[in-house]
Amino acid sequence: MDKKLGAKKTMKRELVPEPFDITRRQFVKTTAAAAMVSTAGFFGPQTASAADGDQKKKRRWIDTHIHVSDIGRDGKKREKMLEDLLDVLDRCDADLRFAICPDAGYVSRMTTDPAAMMVGNQMVYDLCRRSSGRLYGCCMVNPNFLDESLKVMKTCFEEWGFVQLGEMLTYIHKYKMSDKATEKVVQLAAKYNVPVEVHLGTYWHKKAGSSGDGMNHLTDLLAIAERVPEAKYILAHAIGCGPTPDYVSWADMFLDTIKGVFPKYPDNFWFEIRDFQCKALPRTIREVPTTRLLSGTDWTTRIGPPFQNYGTMFDIKEGANPFPPKVSSFVDFLLKAGASEADITRIGYENARELYKLPA
Repeated sequence: MDKKLGAKKTMKRELVPEPFDITRRQFVKTTAAAAMVSTAGFFGPQTASAADGDQKKKRRWIDTHIHVSDIGRDGKKREKMLEDLLDVLDRCDADLRFAICPDAGYVSRMTTDPAAMMVGNQMVYDLCRRSSGRLYGCCMVNPNFLDESLKVMKTCFEEWGFVQLGEMLTYIHKYKMSDKATEKVVQLAAKYNVPVEVHLGTYWHKKAGSSGDGMNHLTDLLAIAERVPEAKYILAHAIGCGPTPDYVSWADMFLDTIKGVFPKYPDNFWFEIRDFQCKALPRTIREVPTTRLLSGTDWTTRIGPPFQNYGTMFDIKEGANPFPPKVSSFVDFLLKAGASEADITRIGYENARELYKLPA
Protein backbone atom coordinates (compact mmCIF):
# COMPACT_ATOMS: atom_id res chain seq x y z
CA MET A 1 0.00 0.00 0.00
CA ASP A 2 1.50 3.34 -1.05
CA LYS A 3 -0.69 6.21 0.17
CA LYS A 4 -1.15 8.20 3.36
CA LEU A 5 -4.44 7.40 4.98
CA GLY A 6 -6.99 9.62 6.71
CA ALA A 7 -7.78 8.82 10.33
CA LYS A 8 -11.29 8.39 11.74
CA LYS A 9 -12.49 7.59 15.23
CA THR A 10 -13.62 4.08 16.03
CA MET A 11 -14.90 2.11 19.01
CA LYS A 12 -12.29 0.24 21.07
CA ARG A 13 -12.55 -3.48 21.70
CA GLU A 14 -11.17 -4.97 24.92
CA LEU A 15 -8.89 -7.98 24.67
CA VAL A 16 -8.34 -10.63 27.33
CA PRO A 17 -4.65 -11.48 27.85
CA GLU A 18 -3.69 -15.10 27.25
CA PRO A 19 -0.32 -16.90 27.09
CA PHE A 20 1.45 -17.06 23.73
CA ASP A 21 3.48 -20.28 24.05
CA ILE A 22 2.48 -21.56 20.61
CA THR A 23 4.58 -24.40 19.24
CA ARG A 24 2.82 -24.89 15.94
CA ARG A 25 0.10 -23.31 13.89
CA GLN A 26 -3.41 -24.64 14.52
CA PHE A 27 -4.87 -23.48 11.25
CA VAL A 28 -8.42 -24.76 11.64
CA LYS A 29 -9.24 -24.66 15.34
CA THR A 30 -12.82 -23.46 15.19
CA THR A 31 -15.79 -24.03 12.91
CA ALA A 32 -15.62 -20.42 11.81
CA ALA A 33 -11.96 -20.74 10.87
CA ALA A 34 -12.69 -23.91 8.92
CA ALA A 35 -15.32 -22.03 6.95
CA MET A 36 -12.74 -19.53 5.73
CA VAL A 37 -10.80 -22.21 3.86
CA SER A 38 -13.57 -24.61 2.94
CA THR A 39 -15.21 -24.70 -0.43
CA ALA A 40 -18.65 -25.11 1.12
CA GLY A 41 -18.38 -22.15 3.47
CA PHE A 42 -19.76 -21.49 6.94
CA PHE A 43 -23.01 -19.94 5.85
CA GLY A 44 -23.49 -22.12 2.78
CA PRO A 45 -25.93 -21.01 0.08
CA GLN A 46 -27.15 -17.94 1.99
CA THR A 47 -24.01 -15.96 1.14
CA ALA A 48 -22.63 -17.96 -1.76
CA SER A 49 -22.49 -16.05 -5.02
CA ALA A 50 -24.79 -17.01 -7.86
CA ALA A 51 -21.73 -17.29 -10.06
CA ASP A 52 -20.11 -20.02 -7.96
CA GLY A 53 -20.95 -22.71 -10.50
CA ASP A 54 -19.34 -20.76 -13.33
CA GLN A 55 -16.11 -20.27 -11.34
CA LYS A 56 -15.21 -23.94 -11.77
CA LYS A 57 -14.70 -23.37 -15.51
CA LYS A 58 -12.24 -20.53 -15.00
CA ARG A 59 -8.51 -20.34 -14.30
CA ARG A 60 -7.94 -20.34 -10.55
CA TRP A 61 -6.19 -17.26 -9.18
CA ILE A 62 -5.30 -16.03 -5.68
CA ASP A 63 -4.20 -12.46 -5.03
CA THR A 64 -2.10 -12.25 -1.87
CA HIS A 65 -2.31 -8.48 -1.42
CA ILE A 66 -5.71 -6.80 -1.24
CA HIS A 67 -6.74 -3.86 0.97
CA VAL A 68 -10.39 -3.44 1.95
CA SER A 69 -12.47 -1.12 4.09
CA ASP A 70 -16.19 -1.20 4.84
CA ILE A 71 -16.04 2.58 5.39
CA GLY A 72 -16.05 4.71 2.24
CA ARG A 73 -14.03 7.85 1.62
CA ASP A 74 -17.14 9.81 2.57
CA GLY A 75 -17.00 8.27 6.03
CA LYS A 76 -20.19 6.28 5.52
CA LYS A 77 -20.58 2.58 6.27
CA ARG A 78 -20.74 0.36 3.20
CA GLU A 79 -23.75 -1.71 4.18
CA LYS A 80 -23.32 -4.22 1.32
CA MET A 81 -19.56 -4.52 1.54
CA LEU A 82 -19.43 -8.30 1.18
CA GLU A 83 -21.85 -8.39 -1.75
CA ASP A 84 -19.96 -5.61 -3.53
CA LEU A 85 -16.62 -7.34 -2.95
CA LEU A 86 -17.89 -10.71 -4.17
CA ASP A 87 -19.27 -8.94 -7.23
CA VAL A 88 -15.67 -8.10 -8.17
CA LEU A 89 -14.78 -11.79 -7.93
CA ASP A 90 -17.85 -12.75 -9.96
CA ARG A 91 -17.04 -10.26 -12.74
CA CYS A 92 -13.47 -11.50 -13.03
CA ASP A 93 -12.49 -13.74 -15.94
CA ALA A 94 -10.76 -16.06 -13.43
CA ASP A 95 -11.94 -18.09 -10.44
CA LEU A 96 -10.59 -15.39 -8.15
CA ARG A 97 -9.80 -15.43 -4.44
CA PHE A 98 -8.52 -12.53 -2.31
CA ALA A 99 -6.23 -12.47 0.73
CA ILE A 100 -7.48 -9.30 2.43
CA CYS A 101 -6.20 -6.91 5.07
CA PRO A 102 -7.46 -3.53 6.36
CA ASP A 103 -7.20 -0.24 4.52
CA ALA A 104 -7.85 3.48 4.98
CA GLY A 105 -8.94 4.71 8.42
CA TYR A 106 -8.54 1.28 9.95
CA VAL A 107 -4.81 1.45 9.16
CA SER A 108 -4.37 5.04 10.30
CA ARG A 109 -5.99 4.45 13.66
CA MET A 110 -3.54 1.64 14.39
CA THR A 111 -0.79 4.28 14.47
CA THR A 112 -1.99 5.69 17.80
CA ASP A 113 -4.68 3.36 19.15
CA PRO A 114 -3.70 -0.22 20.01
CA ALA A 115 -7.36 -1.31 20.24
CA ALA A 116 -7.77 -0.35 16.58
CA MET A 117 -5.83 -3.47 15.59
CA MET A 118 -8.58 -5.78 16.82
CA VAL A 119 -11.27 -3.59 15.26
CA GLY A 120 -9.62 -3.62 11.83
CA ASN A 121 -8.93 -7.33 11.87
CA GLN A 122 -12.47 -8.03 13.10
CA MET A 123 -13.76 -6.22 10.01
CA VAL A 124 -11.64 -8.53 7.84
CA TYR A 125 -12.82 -11.62 9.71
CA ASP A 126 -16.48 -10.66 9.39
CA LEU A 127 -16.05 -10.53 5.61
CA CYS A 128 -14.07 -13.75 5.40
CA ARG A 129 -16.39 -15.87 7.52
CA ARG A 130 -19.36 -15.03 5.28
CA SER A 131 -17.56 -15.37 1.94
CA SER A 132 -17.99 -19.11 1.32
CA GLY A 133 -14.23 -19.59 1.26
CA ARG A 134 -13.51 -16.91 -1.33
CA LEU A 135 -11.73 -14.48 1.01
CA TYR A 136 -8.77 -15.21 3.30
CA GLY A 137 -7.80 -13.11 6.28
CA CYS A 138 -4.47 -11.32 6.75
CA CYS A 139 -3.58 -9.98 10.19
CA MET A 140 -2.33 -6.40 10.43
CA VAL A 141 -0.55 -5.22 13.59
CA ASN A 142 1.59 -2.35 14.83
CA PRO A 143 4.53 -3.73 16.86
CA ASN A 144 4.90 -0.41 18.67
CA PHE A 145 2.05 -1.86 20.75
CA LEU A 146 3.70 -5.22 21.29
CA ASP A 147 1.40 -6.83 23.88
CA GLU A 148 -1.71 -5.92 21.94
CA SER A 149 -0.12 -7.11 18.68
CA LEU A 150 0.61 -10.54 20.16
CA LYS A 151 -2.94 -10.83 21.51
CA VAL A 152 -4.42 -9.88 18.15
CA MET A 153 -2.21 -12.43 16.39
CA LYS A 154 -3.37 -15.12 18.81
CA THR A 155 -6.99 -14.37 17.95
CA CYS A 156 -6.38 -14.11 14.20
CA PHE A 157 -4.33 -17.29 13.82
CA GLU A 158 -5.74 -19.56 16.52
CA GLU A 159 -9.42 -18.64 16.41
CA TRP A 160 -10.08 -17.08 13.02
CA GLY A 161 -7.81 -19.08 10.73
CA PHE A 162 -6.04 -16.13 9.12
CA VAL A 163 -3.39 -17.13 6.59
CA GLN A 164 -0.85 -14.29 6.67
CA LEU A 165 0.72 -11.60 8.85
CA GLY A 166 0.74 -8.22 7.18
CA GLU A 167 1.03 -6.19 5.19
CA MET A 168 3.62 -4.85 7.62
CA LEU A 169 3.31 -1.10 7.01
CA THR A 170 6.53 0.14 8.58
CA TYR A 171 6.38 3.56 6.93
CA ILE A 172 2.87 4.35 8.20
CA HIS A 173 3.10 2.85 11.68
CA LYS A 174 6.63 4.16 12.25
CA TYR A 175 8.60 1.06 13.15
CA LYS A 176 11.29 -1.07 11.56
CA MET A 177 11.25 -4.77 10.83
CA SER A 178 14.59 -4.97 12.64
CA ASP A 179 13.19 -3.49 15.89
CA LYS A 180 13.21 -5.80 18.92
CA ALA A 181 9.42 -5.63 19.24
CA THR A 182 8.93 -6.49 15.57
CA GLU A 183 11.33 -9.40 15.95
CA LYS A 184 9.01 -10.91 18.58
CA VAL A 185 6.05 -10.45 16.25
CA VAL A 186 7.90 -12.17 13.40
CA GLN A 187 9.01 -15.00 15.69
CA LEU A 188 5.40 -15.62 16.66
CA ALA A 189 4.37 -15.63 12.99
CA ALA A 190 7.01 -18.28 12.38
CA LYS A 191 5.58 -20.39 15.21
CA TYR A 192 2.15 -20.11 13.60
CA ASN A 193 3.79 -21.03 10.27
CA VAL A 194 2.23 -18.08 8.44
CA PRO A 195 4.12 -15.86 5.98
CA VAL A 196 5.01 -12.26 6.84
CA GLU A 197 4.17 -9.79 4.08
CA VAL A 198 6.53 -6.81 4.27
CA HIS A 199 6.02 -3.52 2.45
CA LEU A 200 8.73 -2.63 -0.07
CA GLY A 201 8.45 0.62 -1.95
CA THR A 202 7.72 -0.36 -5.55
CA TYR A 203 9.25 2.70 -7.18
CA TRP A 204 10.92 6.03 -6.60
CA HIS A 205 8.77 9.05 -7.39
CA LYS A 206 9.12 12.65 -6.30
CA LYS A 207 5.72 12.42 -4.59
CA ALA A 208 6.07 8.89 -3.20
CA GLY A 209 7.53 9.92 0.14
CA SER A 210 8.60 7.26 2.62
CA SER A 211 6.33 4.65 1.05
CA GLY A 212 8.65 4.57 -1.97
CA ASP A 213 11.90 4.13 -0.04
CA GLY A 214 12.33 0.66 -1.44
CA MET A 215 16.01 -0.05 -0.90
CA ASN A 216 15.92 0.99 2.76
CA HIS A 217 12.83 -1.18 3.18
CA LEU A 218 14.72 -4.13 1.68
CA THR A 219 17.75 -3.47 3.91
CA ASP A 220 15.45 -3.57 6.94
CA LEU A 221 13.82 -6.81 5.74
CA LEU A 222 17.20 -8.47 5.19
CA ALA A 223 18.19 -7.57 8.76
CA ILE A 224 15.14 -9.27 10.31
CA ALA A 225 15.44 -12.24 7.95
CA GLU A 226 18.98 -12.80 9.23
CA ARG A 227 17.77 -12.75 12.85
CA VAL A 228 14.61 -14.80 12.26
CA PRO A 229 15.57 -17.14 9.39
CA GLU A 230 12.79 -19.59 10.28
CA ALA A 231 10.13 -17.10 9.15
CA LYS A 232 8.67 -16.91 5.64
CA TYR A 233 8.81 -13.48 3.99
CA ILE A 234 6.69 -12.04 1.19
CA LEU A 235 8.38 -9.10 -0.52
CA ALA A 236 5.28 -7.04 -1.09
CA HIS A 237 4.82 -5.57 -4.58
CA ALA A 238 8.54 -5.97 -5.26
CA ILE A 239 8.02 -6.49 -9.00
CA GLY A 240 6.10 -3.49 -10.19
CA CYS A 241 6.09 -0.15 -11.93
CA GLY A 242 4.14 3.08 -12.04
CA PRO A 243 1.73 4.37 -14.65
CA THR A 244 4.29 6.72 -16.26
CA PRO A 245 8.09 6.69 -16.81
CA ASP A 246 8.74 9.16 -13.96
CA TYR A 247 7.88 6.34 -11.55
CA VAL A 248 11.28 4.64 -11.39
CA SER A 249 10.89 0.97 -10.54
CA TRP A 250 13.08 -0.63 -7.87
CA ALA A 251 12.48 -4.14 -9.26
CA ASP A 252 15.88 -4.60 -10.90
CA MET A 253 17.66 -3.30 -7.80
CA PHE A 254 15.72 -5.73 -5.63
CA LEU A 255 16.72 -8.59 -7.91
CA ASP A 256 20.35 -7.41 -8.00
CA THR A 257 20.45 -7.24 -4.20
CA ILE A 258 19.01 -10.71 -3.61
CA LYS A 259 21.39 -12.14 -6.21
CA GLY A 260 24.38 -10.37 -4.63
CA VAL A 261 23.61 -11.12 -0.99
CA PHE A 262 22.71 -14.82 -1.27
CA PRO A 263 24.72 -17.61 -2.93
CA LYS A 264 21.41 -19.07 -4.09
CA TYR A 265 17.83 -17.86 -3.97
CA PRO A 266 16.57 -18.03 -0.34
CA ASP A 267 13.88 -20.66 0.18
CA ASN A 268 11.96 -18.42 2.62
CA PHE A 269 11.51 -15.42 0.28
CA TRP A 270 8.51 -14.97 -2.02
CA PHE A 271 8.43 -12.11 -4.54
CA GLU A 272 5.06 -10.49 -5.20
CA ILE A 273 4.31 -9.37 -8.74
CA ARG A 274 2.18 -6.26 -8.55
CA ASP A 275 2.37 -4.97 -12.12
CA PHE A 276 2.64 -7.71 -14.72
CA GLN A 277 3.63 -5.25 -17.45
CA CYS A 278 6.77 -4.36 -15.44
CA LYS A 279 9.89 -4.39 -17.62
CA ALA A 280 11.66 -6.55 -15.03
CA LEU A 281 9.15 -9.40 -15.37
CA PRO A 282 11.17 -11.44 -17.94
CA ARG A 283 14.25 -11.20 -15.71
CA THR A 284 12.15 -12.18 -12.70
CA ILE A 285 10.89 -15.30 -14.49
CA ARG A 286 14.48 -16.22 -15.42
CA GLU A 287 16.13 -15.61 -12.04
CA VAL A 288 13.54 -16.26 -9.32
CA PRO A 289 12.25 -19.82 -8.93
CA THR A 290 8.67 -19.77 -10.15
CA THR A 291 7.74 -21.61 -6.95
CA ARG A 292 8.63 -18.35 -5.15
CA LEU A 293 6.49 -15.91 -7.13
CA LEU A 294 3.03 -14.66 -6.16
CA SER A 295 0.35 -12.43 -7.62
CA GLY A 296 -0.08 -9.52 -5.22
CA THR A 297 -1.51 -6.48 -6.95
CA ASP A 298 -2.26 -4.12 -4.01
CA TRP A 299 -5.83 -3.74 -5.34
CA THR A 300 -8.03 -1.65 -3.06
CA THR A 301 -11.67 -0.76 -2.47
CA ARG A 302 -11.00 2.99 -2.41
CA ILE A 303 -13.12 3.72 -5.50
CA GLY A 304 -16.74 2.60 -5.43
CA PRO A 305 -18.89 0.66 -4.94
CA PRO A 306 -19.25 -0.65 -7.49
CA PHE A 307 -15.56 -1.35 -7.09
CA GLN A 308 -13.15 -1.22 -10.01
CA ASN A 309 -12.50 -4.41 -11.93
CA TYR A 310 -9.72 -6.61 -10.62
CA GLY A 311 -6.62 -6.00 -12.70
CA THR A 312 -6.85 -2.22 -12.43
CA MET A 313 -3.46 -0.88 -11.31
CA PHE A 314 -2.96 0.56 -7.84
CA ASP A 315 -4.00 4.21 -7.54
CA ILE A 316 -5.31 4.33 -11.13
CA LYS A 317 -8.86 4.88 -12.31
CA GLU A 318 -10.04 1.98 -14.39
CA GLY A 319 -10.57 4.09 -17.50
CA ALA A 320 -6.88 5.04 -17.46
CA ASN A 321 -5.59 1.49 -16.97
CA PRO A 322 -2.90 0.77 -19.60
CA PHE A 323 -4.29 -2.70 -20.40
CA PRO A 324 -7.66 -4.47 -20.06
CA PRO A 325 -8.12 -5.14 -16.31
CA LYS A 326 -8.38 -8.91 -16.51
CA VAL A 327 -6.42 -11.93 -15.33
CA SER A 328 -6.04 -12.85 -19.00
CA SER A 329 -3.92 -9.71 -19.39
CA PHE A 330 -1.67 -10.92 -16.57
CA VAL A 331 -1.40 -14.29 -18.30
CA ASP A 332 -0.44 -12.65 -21.60
CA PHE A 333 2.29 -10.62 -19.87
CA LEU A 334 3.61 -13.77 -18.20
CA LEU A 335 3.65 -15.71 -21.47
CA LYS A 336 5.53 -12.90 -23.22
CA ALA A 337 8.00 -12.87 -20.32
CA GLY A 338 8.81 -16.53 -20.93
CA ALA A 339 6.59 -18.24 -18.34
CA SER A 340 5.17 -21.66 -19.17
CA GLU A 341 1.59 -22.67 -18.48
CA ALA A 342 2.85 -24.61 -15.44
CA ASP A 343 4.70 -21.49 -14.25
CA ILE A 344 1.53 -19.42 -14.58
CA THR A 345 -0.48 -21.93 -12.59
CA ARG A 346 2.11 -21.76 -9.83
CA ILE A 347 2.36 -17.96 -9.84
CA GLY A 348 -1.37 -17.33 -10.02
CA TYR A 349 -2.61 -20.03 -7.68
CA GLU A 350 -0.55 -22.99 -6.48
CA ASN A 351 2.21 -21.07 -4.70
CA ALA A 352 -0.27 -19.11 -2.62
CA ARG A 353 -2.39 -22.18 -1.96
CA GLU A 354 0.62 -24.08 -0.66
CA LEU A 355 1.99 -21.12 1.30
CA TYR A 356 -1.39 -20.57 2.98
CA LYS A 357 -1.93 -24.33 3.46
CA LEU A 358 -5.29 -24.24 1.71
CA PRO A 359 -7.05 -27.41 0.55
CA ALA A 360 -6.34 -28.49 -3.03
